[in-house]
Amino acid sequence: MTELPTNILTDAGFTADEADDIVQGLVQGVDLHQDTQRTHSVNIDELSPEKKEALERFNMAVAADF
Repeated sequence: MTELPTNILTDAGFTADEADDIVQGLVQGVDLHQDTQRTHSVNIDELSPEKKEALERFNMAVAADF
């Protein structure tokens, strides 16, 4: 498996831990529109436009590898 481009997320202002939580949430099938109190959950509806755009770019970059 290739390394995931989490730098897309961290360059947009996510911390490394938040980027890891997003990856884990996606891998585990967590609904990222839910409350952020859950483990590996980021409420994407509450993100800034810059972070939403970075998350979209990350998803597209990862999808291109599969």
